[in-house]
Amino acid sequence: MGTLMFEEMYMGRTRSDEQQLSLIHERKQRRMISNRESARRSRMRKQKHLDELWSQVVWLRNENHQLIDKLNHFSERHDQVLQENTRLKEEASELRQMLTNMQLSSPYPTLRDLDDIPCNTAYVRTDSSNQSTSSIGLLC
Repeated sequence: MGTLMFEEMYMGRTRSDEQQLSLIHERKQRRMISNRESARRSRMRKQKHLDELWSQVVWLRNENHQLIDKLNHFSERHDQVLQENTRLKEEASELRQMLTNMQLSSPYPTLRDLDDIPCNTAYVRTDSSNQSTSSIGLLC
């Protein structure tokens, strides 16, 4: 009987050890599968985030391009307005000089008294060679 008990105890331990090793192996396998799945989900999240960032880059570049175009347009328009303003100031100065010369050389005293009349409501209409009409307010 001693031998039989020894064999049963030895076999029992061996089976017990094998079961523990099997459980350990199963846990390792489950952990490895879980880790792989977690890594796959992480890569998917990372790729989704990267795609969203690239989409944002494209949108921002487009927006930047549109803003640069608008800025260039307004800058060109600003330059045109400055040139037109300079031309109109020169024209107003020439017209004031012509009016002054007319007043000084006029035999009629009423023309000499035009300085007393406010002229901010007086307008001069001129026709240019291309038939467009412009009006200029005289500033005294």
